[in-house]
Amino acid sequence: MGKDPNKTYSIHIDFYEKISLNYRGSFLVPIVFSFLPVTRISLIVNIPRISEDRIESCSIDRCDHGKCMKYTNQPYHITFCQCYSGWTGRYCHIRYDCHCSSDSLCVGISADNRSICVCPLHKFGPRCLLTDTICQKQSNSSCQNGGQCIPNHQHMTFFQNFSCICPKNVTGDRCEIANSQLTITFDKDIVLSQSILFHFIEITKWSLVERFTSRATTYRSIPFRQDSITVYWSEPFHLVFIELSHKKYYLTHMQNNYTRSAKIDRTIVSSGRCPNISELFNKTFLQWPLIRRIKYYHLPCQNYSLNLSCFHDQTYLCLCYDFHQQRTANCFPFDHQMEFDCSGQNECQHGARCLQNKVDCPTKSLCICPSCYYGQLCQFHTNGFHSSLDGILGYHILPNVRFMNQSSIVKTSFAVTIIFIIMGLIDVIFSLSTFKNETVRQYACGLYLLFSSITTLLTITLFGLKYFVLLLSQMNILLNEAFFLVQCRALDFLLQVCLGMDQWLNACVAIERTLMIIQGTKFNRNRSVKAVKFVVMILLIVTATSYVPDPIYRHTIREENDFDDIKRTWCIVNYPASIRIYNYVIHIFHIIGPFLINLISVIILLKVKAQQQSILHPNKTYKQLLIEQFQELKHLIIGPIVLVILTLPRLTIIFLSKCMQSSDDVWFYLMGYFVSFIPSILTSIIFILPSKFYKMELKNSVQHYRKSIQRGLRLILNE
Repeated sequence: MGKDPNKTYSIHIDFYEKISLNYRGSFLVPIVFSFLPVTRISLIVNIPRISEDRIESCSIDRCDHGKCMKYTNQPYHITFCQCYSGWTGRYCHIRYDCHCSSDSLCVGISADNRSICVCPLHKFGPRCLLTDTICQKQSNSSCQNGGQCIPNHQHMTFFQNFSCICPKNVTGDRCEIANSQLTITFDKDIVLSQSILFHFIEITKWSLVERFTSRATTYRSIPFRQDSITVYWSEPFHLVFIELSHKKYYLTHMQNNYTRSAKIDRTIVSSGRCPNISELFNKTFLQWPLIRRIKYYHLPCQNYSLNLSCFHDQTYLCLCYDFHQQRTANCFPFDHQMEFDCSGQNECQHGARCLQNKVDCPTKSLCICPSCYYGQLCQFHTNGFHSSLDGILGYHILPNVRFMNQSSIVKTSFAVTIIFIIMGLIDVIFSLSTFKNETVRQYACGLYLLFSSITTLLTITLFGLKYFVLLLSQMNILLNEAFFLVQCRALDFLLQVCLGMDQWLNACVAIERTLMIIQGTKFNRNRSVKAVKFVVMILLIVTATSYVPDPIYRHTIREENDFDDIKRTWCIVNYPASIRIYNYVIHIFHIIGPFLINLISVIILLKVKAQQQSILHPNKTYKQLLIEQFQELKHLIIGPIVLVILTLPRLTIIFLSKCMQSSDDVWFYLMGYFVSFIPSILTSIIFILPSKFYKMELKNSVQHYRKSIQRGLRLILNE
């Protein structure tokens, strides 16, 4: 068919996974010289990861029976309609009958109205009705050691009719070669980073005096509670270096001749670190040009007190070894800033650098997190005011592991959560029994404390739900993604609102008591009681509105570990820079505001009463009067004092602590997380026990309930 010279032509290419048939993306390749009868196209393809981010609003008029998708290799505004099965056309508006096999995908129709079929693994043919038996025929001699046999396409040229996907511990065309196994154990005094880089270096003789080195790098994420790690490697190597955070290198293994399928066990100690030359030479030496100073690199090796095995500068990595009965340095170029940009598919969060294990055809990527961020995708940012339970505890919960085999931090947090829930429920029972009484509700303080008790009940419920959802989801027991997304956007938001409300309600009690002391007989109790509902409503609206950005910018992400097939779903929040500042100010406001109110109320109460008593007792010192007023007003000021003391740890974490850079700092931040809930579960202790009036009301309620229970038991026994 001839081409219309007035039209432009292009080729649409879809990518599907061979085994799962999952859709991976689409390319749009324009035909530049459409006037030619035949056009040869060369194309470099970076197959994208599966991502929902490619779905966005269509730039075309409509998309009837399909969804709008972005082309992977085109600007974001160039989109197309990906039709559902049985529909075709530019707008997915044309119905057609699919004639593909039932286990294949029907993705459209050709120009001659034949179905376009995507065949499953062992099927082929235009309708995927033919079975490819090449793997069954070759079952005895095809893929060994658990390798998966993949039939090669019938119309493409291959050296053999099938290919093998090998497990990580074997390699070769038929998975017949065992990989070298390198097991590394770390000494206890080495601080491990979340991810460890392994640099494998092959040295090839280039001439009598020069050697050519080739380098390949892989990485591993080391689980928490683990001090050893195993890496399998299939390519030749002579040197192995590991790299921890902040450019800390350790010489791990050195061999003159490469041994295939070797099993190597090494223990890494802190004394085996390769220091930077800035630690070995003075500042004057470091200012010399490289060509001048490198001839002195033998000196550190010859200083036996240093016991060096290696060191490095900005350009070279150097080994210390014996040559003709003399210690000398052998240096080779080493790129310390290796970064391959992940082929434009950087999924790392918060501006983290993306690192790939190979320049060509990479198979794995790694996120190098900036300061204060951590996680496999650098998705967690933890500081004093922004530490969520997901970021603090999540990585310590081991997927697919029974609870009894979880780490001590998980078991401890579980025990503390249960204790907090029990204490909270007991506190709510006592508080509601006291503050629901009509006598107590005649005072504004009683009403504020009644609302605070209701808020405490909600807080404890959400607190327990948050912990158990995180625990069950990270243990891969709770797998409902829709529920996880809903709780992600709701639980943290509601917890913050309830905590904020509880703090402000307690502050209202402090304000109310202070006004009563200052105004004395002029205090209008009825007007104060009427204002309670209005004040509570305003507080609820203001507090909830101030935290609205949290559910808006909160979402879930899927994290996959390439090495141990562990998949996790995380609830994270990413604020823009302006919202991040606003969020910081709001958190500070909801903590500092009630803190200052409680603190100032204590000072005012003591000062006002002391001044009043100084007129009646001029012979007493001001200090004596303060002590006497403290004894007299302790039922009023113990509550604010306790709240001030309980707020101090949170303020310390906010203003004095550094950000949590890894999950190894979990104990300190987990303590800060639990401390924030302590005021909510101590209402009865803070306000009821110091007050004779509230204790009497609680006693009356307990007696009333006891009589009701006894009366009910007598009725049951009489029946």
